[in-house]
Amino acid sequence: MTEIKREGYTIALDEPILYVDNESRGRSGHMTHAMAVWAPGKLIDFNSNCTAKRHHGHSTFGWVEYRTSEDGGETFSAVKELPFSVQSFVDGLHVISVEKAVACEDGTIAAICLQNEATTLCQPWDLPMVVTSTDGGESWSEAVPLCDYKGRVYDACTYDGVIYVLEFCNDGTGHFCGEKEEHVYRIFTSSDSGRTFSELCVVPIPSMGRGYGSMLFDSEGRLHIYAYNVNDERHMDHIVSEDGGRTWGRPDTCYLAHGIRNPQTALIDGVYILHGRAENCTGFVLYTSKDGFVWDEGTYIGDNTNYCYYSNNIVLKDPAGGNRLLIQYSESYFSECVNVYHRWLRVIR
Repeated sequence: MTEIKREGYTIALDEPILYVDNESRGRSGHMTHAMAVWAPGKLIDFNSNCTAKRHHGHSTFGWVEYRTSEDGGETFSAVKELPFSVQSFVDGLHVISVEKAVACEDGTIAAICLQNEATTLCQPWDLPMVVTSTDGGESWSEAVPLCDYKGRVYDACTYDGVIYVLEFCNDGTGHFCGEKEEHVYRIFTSSDSGRTFSELCVVPIPSMGRGYGSMLFDSEGRLHIYAYNVNDERHMDHIVSEDGGRTWGRPDTCYLAHGIRNPQTALIDGVYILHGRAENCTGFVLYTSKDGFVWDEGTYIGDNTNYCYYSNNIVLKDPAGGNRLLIQYSESYFSECVNVYHRWLRVIR
């Protein structure tokens, strides 16, 4: 166990657990780290099954798998395949990633699916699609478009019965970061368990040279949006809405001592967590904060410098009492071929 001591609390980080052993099956697994809890203790956890031969293993050429857990992430079912991703792969038009998924109050699981060209590394992107399941992942609906904007969904969450989805509307025919006026962050919402979505707003945050993104609601109901700046990896953009995304405060930046590339955020027991690839892909870094704006000096929790450490997280109940955070991430086993790991985080006061 690793302990990160901070003023007023300690972060306890368990040792890594191998979740997907791609090395033994000669595969890779970039992106697709979506997780959602659709009923008490019932978790769905997605991963990709991608080629280890193209682009040194750093591509999305493959399909999406998932497993379910009945005990809050302690044990998992046998591997299942997401039908929409398999059919898309067989048809040869797109390959699918599921970077984010949410679960609704009625138990519906909504998986947000990215579509990119089948023969490239991971872009350009077509319209994001949504598939839903009302029986815990046993069956899935037909895929429907999230919206009319091509691009990449970077985050999704639920709050007060509404699904919120953060998309960077950039078709990826050029750089994945913003290059044109129309490359902006938009939020889409659904109040019918993911069957239909409507545009809520354009997030008034800088978009030129920006990419990736994270979104969370804090304990007071404020909506936080974070974005990566390709030209200044040590200053992450941050903006807050007091009314669920209808109006916004002024954009600002958070200083991060080791930088951040693909930020993933969480709020657990009053402590904000931020993790992702560090500046210049120098490792896997984790930060903590008391307010979601001023972050600590950061701690490296992985030191591989290959293109790995795509990650995600979800807050779950701890069998020992309280809460714990499940962090899922990729780590290189050879070149840019990756396995997938789990790591548990707890806040101790």
